[in-house]
Amino acid sequence: MKTIIIAMAGSRSRTASRQADLVARLNQAGFMSVGDLADTAGVSEITVRRDLAELERTGAVRRTHGGALGLRRGDASAFDAEEPSFEARRRRNGAAKTRIARTAERLIEPGMSIAIDTGTTTLELARLVARIADLQVVSNSTRVASVLANSANPVYVVAGRVRDRELSIYGQRAVDSLRDYSFDIFFLGISGITADGLYDYSPEDAEVKRAFMARATRVVALCDSAKFNRKAMVRVAEPAEVHAFVCDAKPDQALARALVRNGVEVIVS
Repeated sequence: MKTIIIAMAGSRSRTASRQADLVARLNQAGFMSVGDLADTAGVSEITVRRDLAELERTGAVRRTHGGALGLRRGDASAFDAEEPSFEARRRRNGAAKTRIARTAERLIEPGMSIAIDTGTTTLELARLVARIADLQVVSNSTRVASVLANSANPVYVVAGRVRDRELSIYGQRAVDSLRDYSFDIFFLGISGITADGLYDYSPEDAEVKRAFMARATRVVALCDSAKFNRKAMVRVAEPAEVHAFVCDAKPDQALARALVRNGVEVIVS
């Protein structure tokens, strides 16, 4: 009997150690998939899901579709110094981005003029927009333009220089080319959001985002929950400059309060 007790105690200790490591990794990364957590911990995905369920009950993490979010306290936020490749971002939290795009699609009505930003979630939206009739679409993304090129709706791209790998269009010429446009909705892509603002990795892309925002009646930001409480190099806008925020999970209380305080409509897909 003594041996069994020791084994059970050892098992509890290993579980507690593993769960503490999961929390630390999630707090550092912001979001990790179940598969990545399992590989890192050297255990099965079933074990990770069991750990995450227990950790969520204690309030240490928040589970999402396919993974989990670390929960930071107060005003603490993570800083993303380096921009991942487009394909890496596209694979990350893909199901959530699809749900966000479907929710954003419902904001569009035939006859509208819309602008679609560069980004992985906005690219998912472009795939859906192709089936809506009687739209005029403008984008700074050659990927978005390519998706929409064979639709019945006219699609326009801004003038300017093409950014390698991202395939977005940027520069002063791009900013200037937007001065004569007017949009019902601009769908904004971002790399992170905190109570202080919305962020992006690229200063060049951020300038074009701001130009789109200035010409839109309504600005709708699309953001999956892995980007909550994360900053990048450039603050694109303050929360008050955005009309609506479409996401796949409810923001934590501090972020939610900041959005509501600034009159931002939060739409959870």
